[in-house]
Amino acid sequence: MTTPLHLPYFRKPEELPAPLPTTSEILASTDVLKGVEAWATRKVVGIGKHFVAKYSPSNDRTEADNMMFLERNGFQGIAPRLYAAWQENDGALFLVMERLPGETLESLWPGLQESEKGLILAKTREIIAKIRTVPHSSFFGTVDKGRMPHHLFYWPNYPANISGPFTSERALIQGLVAKSRLNAQENKRHSYLADFFEEQLIRGLAVDDRTPVFTHSDLQRKNILVEVVEGVHGERGFGVSLVDWESAGWYPVYWEYFAAFIAFKWNDDWCSRMVGIIDAWPAEAVMMKMIHQDLWL
Repeated sequence: MTTPLHLPYFRKPEELPAPLPTTSEILASTDVLKGVEAWATRKVVGIGKHFVAKYSPSNDRTEADNMMFLERNGFQGIAPRLYAAWQENDGALFLVMERLPGETLESLWPGLQESEKGLILAKTREIIAKIRTVPHSSFFGTVDKGRMPHHLFYWPNYPANISGPFTSERALIQGLVAKSRLNAQENKRHSYLADFFEEQLIRGLAVDDRTPVFTHSDLQRKNILVEVVEGVHGERGFGVSLVDWESAGWYPVYWEYFAAFIAFKWNDDWCSRMVGIIDAWPAEAVMMKMIHQDLWL
């Protein structure tokens, strides 16, 4: 377990690659990496060659805690380094982080050779294997033993029986069952799906005494950065890192595959190549997709 980051946080000047951008400079940036849509309330922007900033009233400090957690556990280069975090008077949380080199795997994928895809997938698999070596603390939740950071566990005011943290896989699934029942109650109906989840699915999803693993929980191509390195003889090498750690935390061993599975668009070979990164848990993913459809769609 780690201590939550105290806000405001600013890394020492001697540890920075350049002076930190100001709030005004961040808001004025036209280098919009995510959130270009007019309706988007969460934006990610680049500021020069050194910094990326994420800001939104709906941000929470979980991503900042995760970046610090990874750095403290010796995983530099896997995730961006956090340089600063502060909250403005309007409630917007600003995170300023390292701008890692590379392009998203999503943009590169169509132009890659099969052998190049294999190299990138293998490097990504190494990252996932490394973060799973972090010793667990026998709970499911955030690194500071807070609620589950995945959106499936959201409920107003984050009641512990739904949002966690949990001490077992069974309690975690029971939390999703409880959310299904509350959804049904709000719509003045009985949740027969919750009955099905509790009576039949829980046996396949909850294994007693199985330990949690540290999980990125949003392993999509848009969150995999690839730096292409040209060799002297025309060959290409690849550096890989992961961004968007806001949903990361301690989850069941199958969760990484499930979280990727529900984002599949089934329009190219990515859905079949994912097993080059993480072990497939198809039965658990399909069962969890039923729960996801009930609770989120």
